[in-house]
Amino acid sequence: MGAGFFVTPKAKGYADFMRSRRSLPGRLCLGAALCFVAFTATGATTLYKWVDADGVTHYSDRPEPGAQKVKVSAAQTYKGGSPAVASSRPQPTAAASTTSYTRLEITSPGDGAVLWNTGGQLQLAAALEPELGSGHQLWFIVDGKSQQASGDTASIDVGRGSHTVSASVTDANGNELITSAPITFVVRQTSIGQPPQGPALPKPTPKATPHA
Repeated sequence: MGAGFFVTPKAKGYADFMRSRRSLPGRLCLGAALCFVAFTATGATTLYKWVDADGVTHYSDRPEPGAQKVKVSAAQTYKGGSPAVASSRPQPTAAASTTSYTRLEITSPGDGAVLWNTGGQLQLAAALEPELGSGHQLWFIVDGKSQQASGDTASIDVGRGSHTVSASVTDANGNELITSAPITFVVRQTSIGQPPQGPALPKPTPKATPHA
């Protein structure tokens, strides 16, 4: 047998026992630390700590003889979610009109009227129910052209011939709220080239023929 140390089976067993004993506290400490972390993570607020005969520190949620009570703060948690976003409130706008019109019609001239010798000026009138609301405007549309009314009337220039007129009401933004049915009228003027004739008019006297 070569030079060296001879280890008896008994000595070898004792050495293995000592090595396992020296590593035991490390394993116990690691287990205790993991236990401590687990209790903290679950929100436990009270633990019990004690040291056994081998000098190993233990932690438990159950009291043991000679154990010391340890206060542990609950772990802080974070709740996910969408971040708060500041929303901009729309700017207030002018309140819409609550006026609801039930009637709008041309009252002058009448539909189909024939007007003589107006002098180029004609007075238009309309009936509106209910009365004109605040910020609203009445318009007369004569032959496709708009004429702003003053109240519920307007004075317009018209020539001879046939004309069409309607009325409408608009709000402050120019939106049309109600429109009347159109009417037609005719303007006529007396022609100097064709003077009127009739039984009441004097007949021309024939000129006397001179005698030779």
